[in-house]
This record gives sequence, structure tokens and C-alpha cells, in this order.
Amino acid sequence: MTGDLLSTLTRQVLFAPLGAPGRTEAVLDRLRTAIALGVLAEGEQLPPETELAAQFNVSPVTLRDALGVLRSEGIVETRRGRGGGSFVRVPDRLHIEHAEAQLAQFSPVDLRDLADWRCAVSATAAELAAERASDQNVETLVATARQMEAAADEVGARRADARFHIELAAAAQSARLSGAAISLQVTYAPLVTLVYRDVDTRSAVAGLFGQIAEAVQDGIGDEARQLTRQAVTATRDSLLELRLGMSGSAGEEPSR
Repeated sequence: MTGDLLSTLTRQVLFAPLGAPGRTEAVLDRLRTAIALGVLAEGEQLPPETELAAQFNVSPVTLRDALGVLRSEGIVETRRGRGGGSFVRVPDRLHIEHAEAQLAQFSPVDLRDLADWRCAVSATAAELAAERASDQNVETLVATARQMEAAADEVGARRADARFHIELAAAAQSARLSGAAISLQVTYAPLVTLVYRDVDTRSAVAGLFGQIAEAVQDGIGDEARQLTRQAVTATRDSLLELRLGMSGSAGEEPSR
């Protein structure tokens, strides 16, 4: 799966019609996620308001309200006149702020449930990939594991992490697993940005990715599955620790 195709599929998920029309917060969440994930790049022009509202299945008024919030946050800039419109801005703080806001929306129980789903999807994909992966699939997995190892910061690591899990599903030759992996990227990828601020965690997961790619190449499904579970568990445990820290600082009762 090429990077362009990956971006296209993720964009399709992010810009799909909302199930509950009229929610400004839902539009904000989709647009912030698209920008934080790099699906909407620095300087990119957003579609016309009427077109974007139709894509999201919301009223133009709701969309304008959402864009107004993004303008106030410095994430969107609107220019008037010829060549005008709304353009994306990606301040350095956005990735961490977005991840922290996303994490705060999950209870520890919901966060664990989401990680369990990611584990189920990726571990199954890894096992099937060991049976079905083409040489090109394996080459892509190895290259993505190296991207993870070479990541200079949490944003680069998060992007490599997301792509690796999606490439696993692609290597499994399963359209449904690929769709689930992409949907999980939209929800889960911003969160792991926080985990990958830790260099040791980045290094440990990169090592696991390399071992997963080797297991897939060697056709050892059980090993690929177990290693993938380890990689997902490592980020899950770190996220749960961060979320419980938020609960404690806010005076909340931690959920079980």
C-alpha cells in the first residue's frame, strides 16, 4: 500500500458523513484529527464550505461554527479575495495538545477497550500476513519498521506506527481488516503521540516491529501474532498510565 493510497483511504474515513448531523464538536474532532495526522497538510486549502458541509452531512452554519473555532485556535486561516478560502496551519503544539484532548475524552475502561480492539485487529492481521504476504508486502513492513527506528520525534514515530499497523492488515490481504486498521488509526494514532515522547518506548516498539516483519517473512504466524500483541500492549499500558495520571490530577476516581 503506497503512502498516497494510505492517505487517501484515511481521508475517506475522516471525511465520511457524520452519523449525527448538526454537531459542531464532531466536525471539530474530524478536522483536528485530519490535521494532526497530516491528512490535511500545512498550507492545504480546505474544500468550499458548502462542499465540506455536504461531505460531513451538517449544515453550513455548523461548519462555519467549527471553522471559526479552528481559526481562533490558529489551526485554520481564512483569506479573502481572489484565491481566497480556508487554509490549514499546523502549529508545533497541535500534535501534543490534540493528543491530550483526545486522551482526556476516554475513560480508562474505554481506552483499554479501544486498545483491545486494536490488538485483535493487528494481531490477527499479523498471523494472516505470515501466510499471505507478498514479497512487496514484506519489503514495505521492513521499510516501515526502519522508519520507526529512525523517527526523530514523537510525530514521526506516531506516523510510522500507524502505517505499520495498516500495512500489516494490507499484507493479510483482507479488505475488512484494512478498513478496521484505518478506522483505528483515526481514533488511536493521535493518542500514541504522547507515548512516543519517550525515546526508550520508541526504540522498544521499533525493535518489535522489526521482529514482526521477520516473522511475517519467515511465515511464522504464531510468533508474528504474539510480537504484535506485545507492541500494542506496550503503548496501551503507557496510555493507561498517562490517563490515570490525568484522573488523579483532576481529582477523579479512576475507573476499573
